[in-house]
Amino acid sequence: MKNFKKLFFILNFILVFIFSQTLYGENKNLVTGSKTGTAEGYHGKITVLTELKDGKFTNISIKSHTETKGVGDTAISKIPNEIVKKQSLDVDSVAGATVTSKAIVTAVANSLEKLGVDPVKYAYKADTSKTENLNAKLDLKKLPKKKAIKETVIITDAKGRKVEIGLPISTYAISTMDVIDYIIPLKGKEAFNMLVGSGQDGGHGLNKYAKLYTPIVGNYMEHTAQISEHASPFDLEMLLAVQPDVLIVNSAMAAHKYSLEIEEQLAEAGIKIILIDVPGKDPEKSVQQTMKILGDLFQEKEKANEVINFIDKQYSLITKNLKNIKYKPTVYYEKSGYSEVFGPTATSKSGWGIIINIAGGKNIADEILGDKPVSKGGGNTIDPEFVLKNNPDFIILSGVNDGWLDSSKEKKNCKFDIVNRNGWKDLKAIKNKNLYEFAHSTSRSIYGFYPSLKMATIFYPEEFKGVNPEAILDEFFDKFMILDSSITTWMFKLEDCDKNKTKKK
Repeated sequence: MKNFKKLFFILNFILVFIFSQTLYGENKNLVTGSKTGTAEGYHGKITVLTELKDGKFTNISIKSHTETKGVGDTAISKIPNEIVKKQSLDVDSVAGATVTSKAIVTAVANSLEKLGVDPVKYAYKADTSKTENLNAKLDLKKLPKKKAIKETVIITDAKGRKVEIGLPISTYAISTMDVIDYIIPLKGKEAFNMLVGSGQDGGHGLNKYAKLYTPIVGNYMEHTAQISEHASPFDLEMLLAVQPDVLIVNSAMAAHKYSLEIEEQLAEAGIKIILIDVPGKDPEKSVQQTMKILGDLFQEKEKANEVINFIDKQYSLITKNLKNIKYKPTVYYEKSGYSEVFGPTATSKSGWGIIINIAGGKNIADEILGDKPVSKGGGNTIDPEFVLKNNPDFIILSGVNDGWLDSSKEKKNCKFDIVNRNGWKDLKAIKNKNLYEFAHSTSRSIYGFYPSLKMATIFYPEEFKGVNPEAILDEFFDKFMILDSSITTWMFKLEDCDKNKTKKK
């Protein structure tokens, strides 16, 4: 009998527990209380006190922290109030204090867990990023030594801003790692010795570049900090720690606005911002404009002019050979190009559409999207039936088999599954195997002339007989870059994938 009563008691307890949890899951407002929670901030632990009444935040206060005055303490004062105001942990980070902002949110989540509350119910999203914390490798003692300023000049950046710069510059930071490709032709290996910070891009650029270049230039990552995550606010504290003379930001990328939000604070620390614009609205000129700006900044005008002249020559070649054409082949462009999901396209006024236009292609998207503003995501989708109706001569893709900085892309990833879309096997482009994909990042790179030149030779083989874009690209690398053109897979074509093989182009 005693055992029976004991068993009955245990079962009753379990049922009550399950019922209470179910009830709580349906109504978080039953929770009242307060607890402290902690998380790792920029310079140590942040402790918060979270107070709930009937499941609602009534107060969040910072009990202790060691964040930088004037930087991290901005987040300290703002984030708790935002959480209470929104009744949610899904709040925007404070520009320049991303690490501190996230730490406060995590500390509040920790306090909720101590209260027996699932923070997910308050829209908490734990940081599951697999991006390596490159800052852990940073050694501030390895930062390059500053040189004495010999002169002060005014540099006009890509947005027409007049920026006063002390020369020579000793160190610099860049918004994303691909910007260094514009500096390598000017400074060679020294470009990496002078680099003290870079933002992350969607392709984990810092890691990819490090794998490529550290065997050649040494472990520059010892003095190179990650100063932002992909498309995120810049880490002001880290920028202040590494003290670049200048922050070079690509204004063609949406994240550039974050740099301007902290420009005043950077200026107080003697850090200037220079904006470049690649690919910009005019890829035929934007790279050359960028090289001129950087040539002035790094005091390498002669080397910059050599790059400018080389690139001008390639675009002049395209213009010359297309001078007398009468018929333009029709082209459909799509980013990604997966079978089940139609990616965005671009008109002749934006992105890859501009590159196709330079190459002499007639973009079918112009007919229905020509006057439509580009969506926030960088393009607009097109009616699949419209593609079938127009039956394009060529299809250009970017982003599926993208082997950017990965010349050893596996064969299994060489696929064009859009051919399986309803009716697409009957398209002229598919039947004639005129389906191509270019490495997406190439469009904003210093090598941006290559896809236009390559497309021109594909669209007009007779007009470009004897022109070898790959040989021209090899020549560019030999003259101006540290590595050779085998750093990436520049283009895939349907023919190669049909043969279950890939070729580096």
